[in-house]
Amino acid sequence: MLVVLNPRSNAGTALAKWQPVERELRLRHPGLVVETPTDPQAAVELVRGGLATGTIVAAGGDGMVNLVLNAIMDPETDRPRSERIVLGGIGLGSSNDFHKPMSTNVGGVPVRIDAERAAPIDVGKATMLLPDGTRTVRYFLLNASMGLVAAGNHSFNQARGAIGWLKSRNVSVAIAATALWNIATHSPLTLRLHGTDWTHTAPVTNVGVLKSVHFAGGMRYDTPVTKADGMFDVNIWAAAPRLRILGLIAGLYRGRFTGSPLATCLRDTAVELRPANPAPLELDGEITIVESARLQVLPRALRVCAA
Repeated sequence: MLVVLNPRSNAGTALAKWQPVERELRLRHPGLVVETPTDPQAAVELVRGGLATGTIVAAGGDGMVNLVLNAIMDPETDRPRSERIVLGGIGLGSSNDFHKPMSTNVGGVPVRIDAERAAPIDVGKATMLLPDGTRTVRYFLLNASMGLVAAGNHSFNQARGAIGWLKSRNVSVAIAATALWNIATHSPLTLRLHGTDWTHTAPVTNVGVLKSVHFAGGMRYDTPVTKADGMFDVNIWAAAPRLRILGLIAGLYRGRFTGSPLATCLRDTAVELRPANPAPLELDGEITIVESARLQVLPRALRVCAA
């Protein structure tokens, strides 16, 4: 088992959480190998050099899981670079949506390291047209978004000033402050959405394309998507005044969405997003500015450790 550790997750608190977990895991897995890459490219090289180990565990936040996923997946085949590969995770981040619903933890840290009970799950594929005219492919396991949620992730990732100060001291408060700031400055997104046999052209507050109902730390949808059903949930928030958006978000913190008059809920195997101007696209918390993107489900493309 190879663990690729990001000690800088959760505003630099990950290492303190990791140390007691490591002691316990070494008792259970004497052959455990732990690597701490210096940067994302080094992490990619470690993963690709460790494919023969069979089980690769991303220790960090959801961004670290996404990085390891993209190092594992081969864009030529849309499959893992090795048939032996199983992806695991140790949740040291602020959200840890990859681990929800949580059932197994070590020292209070959620873990997915049971390779013997690994099961295949769907992978989302995003083929993106960038503002410079190039195309690139990224994969995701949880969800994609464009609009308010993506803008909030972008602001949080780039936080400076007061939000940056808060982020270094209390991540939950920083997330809440970022959300309030983005709601206060938000404008509806002019966006065309195309599915297999439907089109949505009205301005939106947000669109989420889901393989998991959990997102942004504490919010969750009440739509039916599962990790291996071969479908996306496409959840659209209609453009609305700020107070109504706050009400929708409050409902999402209680797991309520479908009953909102602002909610449109669709299901599909693929969806294309075309914003009127280049916009942030969020994939598992990671941001890319795109001209457009096509998202498709790769059914049961990757085996993932059980919790």
